[in-house]
Amino acid sequence: MPGPPPHPRAPGRPPRPGPPPVLVLALAAIAGGWAVARAGGPAPDRDGAAARAAAALTRPSARARVVRTIDGDTAVIAFRDDAGPARVTVRYLGVDTPESVHPDKPVECFGPAASHANRGWATGRRVRLRFDRERVDPYGRVLAALVPDGWRRSLSERLVAEGLGRVLTIAPNGADGPRLRRLQRRAEGRRVGLWGVCGDGLRSKE
Repeated sequence: MPGPPPHPRAPGRPPRPGPPPVLVLALAAIAGGWAVARAGGPAPDRDGAAARAAAALTRPSARARVVRTIDGDTAVIAFRDDAGPARVTVRYLGVDTPESVHPDKPVECFGPAASHANRGWATGRRVRLRFDRERVDPYGRVLAALVPDGWRRSLSERLVAEGLGRVLTIAPNGADGPRLRRLQRRAEGRRVGLWGVCGDGLRSKE
């Protein structure tokens, strides 16, 4: 015996199809990049220059050149590998200098001094990159300590030793942490740089 007829479909328009998955992903990527730009963060490493730099500059003999500095603890370097010349932003390992150019934050105490010192020490110099465990951050910046030719210390170490920055280590990186903290304790004790001017609110919590 045949069963009952199927229930008739309710009248009305069929549902409109949603956007294709590729379009959804593209829109999400655009929105994410806009959010990063609004937050003042760096642009993603779309051309792979950071990964190329991390691969090409690991050898002790490899060198790059600092094209310009951005603030007290960030610079743009130029290098060459098998794919040709490229430039990439480097965030110095182990140090955090006061803000001087952040679009959404005020200029902080000793920020311009740190930026000026970094510009004078680094611009135009040939440098060796000293890496830790994580070599590229989520925004496509290389994470490394820069050691100018002829220097025994990295720029991170000199910034901390002269009271122009505070120690900042973020796991899984941190190999330079003990040495940098010793330098910071000396700078704090001598009250040089920001430690003598900016107050105890900047004292390290590490």
